[in-house]
Amino acid sequence: MANQLKKTRTITDKISVKGMLSEDGTTITYMNDKVEEKITIAECLNIFKGKPVDFSIQQKSEDELPEDEE
Repeated sequence: MANQLKKTRTITDKISVKGMLSEDGTTITYMNDKVEEKITIAECLNIFKGKPVDFSIQQKSEDELPEDEE
């Protein structure tokens, strides 16, 4: 019978930035206390150098729906 008890410890390092990716794909411009700032992609990834990663990126857009017509 297979062992039904599994003990693991998981430590997750995560970085999250919400902003606009530059045209050349090297920096992200974001707002920090109403001040526009930039961070390079390399700066974001420095803490992960030489480590296995699970990388994901997403784009979200929102459109207003038209008013209901009666």
